[in-house]
Amino acid sequence: ARAFAPYPVIVRTLDIGGDKPVAGIEFPDEENPFLGWRGIRMCLDRPDIFKRQLRALLRAAVHGNVKVMLPMVSDIEEVRRTKTLIDECAAELDLDGVPYARFALGIMVETPAAVLIAPALAKEVAFFSIGTNDLTQYTLAIDRGHPSLSAQADGLHPAVLSLIDMTVRAAHAHGKWVGVCGELAADPQAVAVLLGLDVDELSVSARSIAEVKALVRQADHQTARALARESLQQDSAAA
Repeated sequence: ARAFAPYPVIVRTLDIGGDKPVAGIEFPDEENPFLGWRGIRMCLDRPDIFKRQLRALLRAAVHGNVKVMLPMVSDIEEVRRTKTLIDECAAELDLDGVPYARFALGIMVETPAAVLIAPALAKEVAFFSIGTNDLTQYTLAIDRGHPSLSAQADGLHPAVLSLIDMTVRAAHAHGKWVGVCGELAADPQAVAVLLGLDVDELSVSARSIAEVKALVRQADHQTARALARESLQQDSAAA
């Protein structure tokens, strides 16, 4: 945070489980770990682990540029329980006389459930970050690591684009911004569509930054909107 100031640093809270187990935390044997104990679910079940990270984030937030997002949210109570833990951590730091500051709290939109309750979630958080890898996987019911089906897990599928559109509309209706991360944000074919859907931010790996910035500069917003409408209308035609 100090190195990047005054530019914002967005930290995703501990996002493990599914295909991301870590040493030192015992995970149950699960028939389908992608639908199991992962992300915010695991963190809320293990406040001993989660609160350490939240305290560290509060301390780092004294630099004024830290934002935090919660992974795998599917229920508004997950956000509210996290806020309660943040308040507990702040009270503990007060007692210890440790400097800290509050941070903007956002969520990852990775589940269709989060999209469908996005208007309510937008009242609780400062921003959305759409995780297109998982959102695509859960929307199309295709394991993105499946050896023969992964190529069909297309983030430009009209159903996925419709969910992105719904998320953006819900966020903007409440004055909140929306980012997109995952492979779709760096896909040259997707950048114009995402701009046309009024996404506010694209989060990409370092090697994709130059290309995506060039595509954004070259994009004509009116053309991008038309392309986005055309992509969404494919969904309507199919329905």
